[in-house]
Amino acid sequence: MRRSAWLGAIAAANIAVSFLYNWYLVAVLGPGRATDALFAAMIAPQLLLTVGSTALTNVLVPLLSVQPEDQLPGLAWVLFQVVLIYAGLAAALLALTAPLWTPLTVPGFESDATGLVARLASIQLIGAVLTVAGAVQRSAYNAQHRFVWPELSTLVATGVGFGCLALALPVYGVVAAAWATAVRAIVQVVLLLRGMGRYRPPRGAPAELRQAWRRLRPLLLGSIYFKSDFVVDRMLASMAPAGSLSLFALAQQAYSAAQLILGKALAAPVVPLLAQAAWAGHWRRFERISRRRLLLLLGFAAVGYAGVVLVGQPLLTATFGHGNFTPARVHELWWMLVLLGGVWIGGVAGQIISTSFYAQGDTRTPMVIGSVAFTVAIALKLGGFYAFGISGLALAATLYSVGSAGAQWVALERRLRRRGLAQGDE
Repeated sequence: MRRSAWLGAIAAANIAVSFLYNWYLVAVLGPGRATDALFAAMIAPQLLLTVGSTALTNVLVPLLSVQPEDQLPGLAWVLFQVVLIYAGLAAALLALTAPLWTPLTVPGFESDATGLVARLASIQLIGAVLTVAGAVQRSAYNAQHRFVWPELSTLVATGVGFGCLALALPVYGVVAAAWATAVRAIVQVVLLLRGMGRYRPPRGAPAELRQAWRRLRPLLLGSIYFKSDFVVDRMLASMAPAGSLSLFALAQQAYSAAQLILGKALAAPVVPLLAQAAWAGHWRRFERISRRRLLLLLGFAAVGYAGVVLVGQPLLTATFGHGNFTPARVHELWWMLVLLGGVWIGGVAGQIISTSFYAQGDTRTPMVIGSVAFTVAIALKLGGFYAFGISGLALAATLYSVGSAGAQWVALERRLRRRGLAQGDE
């Protein structure tokens, strides 16, 4: 618990700095087309991060957790270089074709705003490539039960990024925010190199690399589809009044950041334990670990959401109600947070539920459930937006997140019950 407390404290500090980052951005520029363009430009980098970084972490931590200690650094270096090359090629392709696909992602934007989106996306893709490669580094740390330094390095990198933003934003405007994200990613990759051990050049393709690809393949293919829900969100929000997309994205980011706190403090430390229990076939132990951690996460999530509903608006007024952020915009941001509460709760629960599948080497089940849920969510989001505007979009996102997490939980419980009864282990 002491380690969890440390991780929670460091993650909270990370959130505070990230919050300061976003606060400074919107306070100086105010929610409008420039900030809308910045958040819209995150579509391609965020897709690369969501598909690549999340998938890698879910696959590599369980895989590396069962490697002999002397072989882990060599495998980590091979994986790092392979991921860096392929993520770089994907980012280069996205950057070169940005003028073609950006108009499709923001149909409600004017032509000059669309051009700005393409430019900002190309810059942010630099940081996305490095962050995806950094997922290998973080996985190597976590597989060795070393969780503190990756979080501290994030804090240092985010602080450096904010310093760059504070210096450059008044001069270069929203473009400075895009470059600040790239700087942050560069700093973190450099800081995490120390945990990779001595550099080891690749010597053929180890069997573990092929195993990682077998597990990654269904996860990547499924993620490209159902993890692209934010693309639908940005497309629809681009047709809302100027500034609405920024507020919607800001609310989503606030919840995502808070989910990271709980995920890193409470979910990540048990991933190696789940993987080892699954590898040994101790399914009752696996079930106990998974259930207890889920209940703990849901308890924190419920308390957090109650705080948003009860005291969220005055807190937002005290923090964001300055500069170009008007009281009406503050109220709109609070309302987005209220409506997106299911995204918060479902996302927190999903961290341990999906991880429980990945720890068993099963990357297919969460993908199938998530893809079906997302297919239904597209219709919900379209109907919600055209009926109730940005509020309807937020409510549809809530229903999607809760429904997907709930369906995965039912599938997990059924599987663990069958395995526990079949083996009757401890």
